[in-house]
Amino acid sequence: MKKALVVGVLAVLMATAMAASAPQPHVPFTDEDLGSEESMWSLYQRWRGAMLPVHTSSSSHLGDMESRFEAFKANARYVSEFNKKEDMTYKLGLNKFADMTLEEFVAKYTGTKVDAAAMARAPEAEEELELELAGDVPASWDWRQHGAVTPAREQGTCESCWAFSAVGAVEGANAIATGKLVTLSEQQVLDCSGGGDCIGGGSYSPVLHGYAVKQGISPAGSYPPYEAKDRACRRNTPVAVVKMDGAVDVPASEAALKRSVYRAPVAVSIEATQSLQLYKEVINRI
Repeated sequence: MKKALVVGVLAVLMATAMAASAPQPHVPFTDEDLGSEESMWSLYQRWRGAMLPVHTSSSSHLGDMESRFEAFKANARYVSEFNKKEDMTYKLGLNKFADMTLEEFVAKYTGTKVDAAAMARAPEAEEELELELAGDVPASWDWRQHGAVTPAREQGTCESCWAFSAVGAVEGANAIATGKLVTLSEQQVLDCSGGGDCIGGGSYSPVLHGYAVKQGISPAGSYPPYEAKDRACRRNTPVAVVKMDGAVDVPASEAALKRSVYRAPVAVSIEATQSLQLYKEVINRI
């Protein structure tokens, strides 16, 4: 079973939110840096000097520097070749994951579990969506421009992508319903929802179909800050929470997804690829 970095296609009655793809810190380099073992080693040391003081080492637990260097070299060559391709919509770079193999990246940072029940429900929702979303839709639509998407946030070394995606979904739905974009607590969802944990990952489905409907999610400032660790639930009742009326699973087709995105932000599962691991920035073409 493949793991996904973000959660799977689902529309929360009013909306689900997707993380904005902000440019990632990276270390620039040239083909000359890749020309020899010595120049590559110098580039690796420059990368370590730039990344490790700013970020906790993403790969510090993965073994000796020699193995890290081998992964770094392979990634640097991949980035160089990818960025030479024409008509790409984004660029790659030597970001903080550049000395990890793809397998290591997937094992450490992905944690969404496929919800078989949600996949089975999705076809039943297609007729309902067809009726609600009938008519033409524009070629492009960006919910960030309409105040329904919060800034992307860092999950750290916890397999909590399912919690972040669920929270983003509720934030977007709440923004469309109320006109107020409120940051909600991922740590509360991690601690209290029963959707999963930091070690084995989890699923957005029990959060969006259950916890966010019955219990609600607190604003980030009303719950202890995100720690990237499993904690006992510390929810304080009478704190105001954001609740949902329910959720709808979007059928797995491009047409249904396009119609759903025009209605509201949609969260989708994506496979963790090497290009995702080494993402740098989008290319703005004029």
